[in-house]
Amino acid sequence: MAQQATQVLHSSVEKEAWDLYEVGSYEDVVVLAKRNPENYYVQHLGYLALYELTGRATISAPKGISNLAPLVDAIQNFELGKNGEACKNLNLYFQLQSNPLCFSIIQTAIKIYFREEAYEDAKNIILRYKKQWNDLSFIKEEVTCNYYLKRYDEVIKVFRDHMKQLNDPEMHKLVGMALLFLDRHKEANLIFENIPNKLNLPSFEEKRKTYDSVYRNIKELEKKSNSLNHKDLEDMGFAYLFNGEYGKAEKMFLTLTEKLKSKLCNV
Repeated sequence: MAQQATQVLHSSVEKEAWDLYEVGSYEDVVVLAKRNPENYYVQHLGYLALYELTGRATISAPKGISNLAPLVDAIQNFELGKNGEACKNLNLYFQLQSNPLCFSIIQTAIKIYFREEAYEDAKNIILRYKKQWNDLSFIKEEVTCNYYLKRYDEVIKVFRDHMKQLNDPEMHKLVGMALLFLDRHKEANLIFENIPNKLNLPSFEEKRKTYDSVYRNIKELEKKSNSLNHKDLEDMGFAYLFNGEYGKAEKMFLTLTEKLKSKLCNV
């Protein structure tokens, strides 16, 4: 990575700052920025390092122009709740193939893209990073992008190619739901059977009979859906599915996935 970074750096202090930032020595980057107030690149990198240390944009963005400026602008807009503008700033940075990448930059970008539900943009930079550095650090986020982009075949493919890295409940749920939407119920059932608090899929013969009574009351259930428990919401999802209302079924299952995901991990 250091060799790649030198293509866009113009002084030894910039290279030193980048090398420190890349390996996570953020305190040292902040110190270096204080020592070089005239260098805009180092100032911007110091700002990014401070953001990594604090998790917030605690100071005003440095003035001046450098190739890191779009990243600084993205964080500023993100902190102000201007997620769309933040995504545009990120896209501007990633347009230049010469701009260096590292783990923390990709991680921050994914957080911003996910907040805006810009899954296509997030997937593009994940694939670029994975290819450039042969790094699977963001393989779970890649699966998540494919899922929300409704590319369910890709969800299954990535899962099969990287099963060891994706062996956790959250990923199994997404894969199970992808199989469900592909109408591969038996395979989905096998996935769900091995997940704690599993979703129970009915057999083909039972499905209409089981959810007929739920579907008859679906309008009343919709009115109080915000207060329903997980099981009732799950029943609503299957009632929609088995009565051909696929759009509503998908929306309900996505809601369930989000609820389950929030319990299992931080995203």
